Amino acid sequence: MYQYQAVIQKIIDGDTFEIDIDLGLSIWVHNERIRLFGVDTPEVYGVKMGSPEWVLGNKASEFVKSVLHQNDEIIVETVKDKKEKYGRYLAVVYAKIDAGILSGLTGIRALNEFSCVNDVLVAKGLARVYMI
Repeated sequence: MYQYQAVIQKIIDGDTFEIDIDLGLSIWVHNERIRLFGVDTPEVYGVKMGSPEWVLGNKASEFVKSVLHQNDEIIVETVKDKKEKYGRYLAVVYAKIDAGILSGLTGIRALNEFSCVNDVLVAKGLARVYMI
């Protein structure tokens, strides 16, 4: 696994983001699409609007959009720098999340003041554990 500092550019849905990644030595990769590793949120695209899956997918997406914003700094931990079938890097994402949101949750990994978004989604029941 490799860790990089990154900046959020866009939240696509509950488990897919577009980010700028700092590779070091003044080298950046811009607008890279990543998918959260080890979790799956319900879909919002390609499913019937108003369906149970769409409703749950929007709930997960709106939660992520409430805690992560454009230009937020995050830490991205990639999984062997491997891409999945849609060309997205698989990653564990750590972000600064308000303590009130984390209150009562257990099993959340952390890197200093950054908490694991993947774990938070599962702990809040907004995603299921999923291995590709």
